[in-house]
Amino acid sequence: MKYIKGTSICVNTWKLRLILLLFLWCFNPTHFSAQEISETYIDSIVAVSKSMKSDAKKMEIGKLTQKMSRMQPKAALPLYHYLDTEYASEKELRMYAYLSYGPNLVNNGLIERSKEIRFQGLKWAKELNNHVMIHDFYHLISSHYVNTTVVDSATFYVNEAEKIALENLEDLGPMLWQVYQRKGDIQYILGNSDLKSMYYEKAWVEMSKYPEHHARGFLLYLITDHFNEVKDHVKQAHYAEMLIEYYKAKELKTPDYHFPVESVLLEANTPEGISHLKKVIAASDSLNNYNAYSTSASVLAQAMIDRGTPEEAIPIMERTIERLEKVNYLIGHSREKALLTKLYEAAGDYKKAYEALKNQKVMEDSIRTSEMLSRIADYEVRYDTERKDRELDKQAAAQKLLYLILGSIAVVLSILTFYFVRNRKKNKLLAQQKKLLESTLDEKNVLLKETHHRVKNSFQIVSSLLYLQSENIEDQEAQLAIREAQNRVRSMVLIHQKLYNKDQLVGIDTKEYFSDLTKDIFESHHSRKNEMSYELNVQPMVLDIETITPVGLILNELITNVLKHAFVETKTSQKMHIDFGREGDHLILKVSDNGKGMPEKIRESSFGIKLMRALAKKLKATLNFSQSVPHGTVATLSISRFKVL
Repeated sequence: MKYIKGTSICVNTWKLRLILLLFLWCFNPTHFSAQEISETYIDSIVAVSKSMKSDAKKMEIGKLTQKMSRMQPKAALPLYHYLDTEYASEKELRMYAYLSYGPNLVNNGLIERSKEIRFQGLKWAKELNNHVMIHDFYHLISSHYVNTTVVDSATFYVNEAEKIALENLEDLGPMLWQVYQRKGDIQYILGNSDLKSMYYEKAWVEMSKYPEHHARGFLLYLITDHFNEVKDHVKQAHYAEMLIEYYKAKELKTPDYHFPVESVLLEANTPEGISHLKKVIAASDSLNNYNAYSTSASVLAQAMIDRGTPEEAIPIMERTIERLEKVNYLIGHSREKALLTKLYEAAGDYKKAYEALKNQKVMEDSIRTSEMLSRIADYEVRYDTERKDRELDKQAAAQKLLYLILGSIAVVLSILTFYFVRNRKKNKLLAQQKKLLESTLDEKNVLLKETHHRVKNSFQIVSSLLYLQSENIEDQEAQLAIREAQNRVRSMVLIHQKLYNKDQLVGIDTKEYFSDLTKDIFESHHSRKNEMSYELNVQPMVLDIETITPVGLILNELITNVLKHAFVETKTSQKMHIDFGREGDHLILKVSDNGKGMPEKIRESSFGIKLMRALAKKLKATLNFSQSVPHGTVATLSISRFKVL
């Protein structure tokens, strides 16, 4: 029995801890095999569930997947896959199955697939407007992010689950405790023990509203274990007593559902009992269930003394005492020390038996019997000389170790100081260099912008001169030639104008530039802009000036040719398409129309064709003209020399 300091509460700690351990075993059975649950069995359950309403269907599929979840994860995985693929059109059925399919994937190491399954389930739940399933999948997704320590996402989805639950308390009130338990887990990740305690107790407040809730024992276990970890013994005792009472009643009602405490302790000195106890010790050790660990180890030690094999129990009991001393669980417990003394004595190691007995005497004055004092004196006479010799050796070794540790600390501190000073100087130098580079870059950017501005103004002056010249010429062909020259200049003006106005000083966005250039060309041809429509399909990318300038001039020529020559007479369906994008290692520009089409022989001597061929050569490009179906022309420019920024 253990009394909590500052209180009058008494807790049967060994029984509590053993029950906590056994609880975990109770809720992790593997009662079903792949032979019992087959594809045929799944088909029969699904066939029955199809005629059911939504809630009944969920319950029926839930029973099926619960059985599958109790199988070995690897054995259950192909059955989940079968259910998911064979009934791919059954959205609602698959949604219910995904509640346990996701955790199964985690148990099989398929973390990302599990995440996909949970999000798909949430999507279907929203499509079906099923608020219960929406809540469940929000909670499952939050659980995924808790397990992968993505705290912000975990918080978001648990808040969404809480919101749905509070809006639908009639259906989801019994599940609200999960929200606060999950929030407590999140606070644990963040290292906030006080907030974790607050959320766990808030979860219990919600659970208390439902006395017959199936997860009542599970939550009590979590809360009890938490307050044990934070050393709040008063609250630990409070929740532990509730847990013990809960399992007393539970065992009486459903003995086959529980793992009885007696099955661990009875017939401990048989081979089967010893094997059983070792499993309990290993499990309780891994779960940090110290009282269950201590109780099982003590029973095992006595059994091995009775069987005449104390050597096998000595390391187990030594580790038990060491573990319990580290967490201060030996206050008021002399059983382990007494058993260790008996083990040493039975094994013939009287020196260690003396040391263990002496520790037991210091721990509990109530055990100062004359028999024990006599045995202590006997051990002391036998091993006094040996103890002194070993003590001297230990002192020498300890002193040597101390000097070694101090020397190592001095070396480490020296190294850390050296690197700290060096890194500080390096960071200071890097900061200065960065500041200088930023200043130089700003100056270069200003100069580059000014250059683009001046080039743009120069081109604008040329364009204006061409416009004035065209106004004073009466010859129509001459006016047309000057207007075409003006359009060519405008295509280059547009480039430098964009470079000047944008933060990107060395490249042009193709989508924006092609759109503005096409609009300008159509605006300059007043007589045709309302007769013809155009469509652009341009892949956005940033090209350097050396690439975009000749491409812009070629595009200007191709659009002008369509406006001038493609349509002899006015038609309401006059259309032009401009396509531009990357195909493999080439950039492809296509200008097509639904006009009369190209002549059989292209006049290569025309200035426009010569200009386009020359610009294409600079880009290492090919320029081809072909007939469009059913009529019209397609001009294709395939560019192999370009630079995408």
